Amino acid sequence: MKKNDIITGGLNGLLNPNAEPVPAQDETDNKTAATTTVVCYRVPPEVADKIRYIAYFDRKKINAVVTEALAAYIEAWQPAKEKPRKL
Repeated sequence: MKKNDIITGGLNGLLNPNAEPVPAQDETDNKTAATTTVVCYRVPPEVADKIRYIAYFDRKKINAVVTEALAAYIEAWQPAKEKPRKL
């Protein structure tokens, strides 16, 4: 077995050099990739700490806490003068 085959076998390849190499996961297999968009926002450190705190004590992922908070804000939001335009 070649050295590259041992490395591509991951931990099992190191422990058992005769093991078959594990195929890499295709990025298209990730189901959440099609339903979410990656964004980056700057928030004050105090807000980030509170989000982490809420996620920790509610046993949720940080992404779930942020998504819930944004969804609640969007539901409660009312335009000042007119209906929002479709994007």
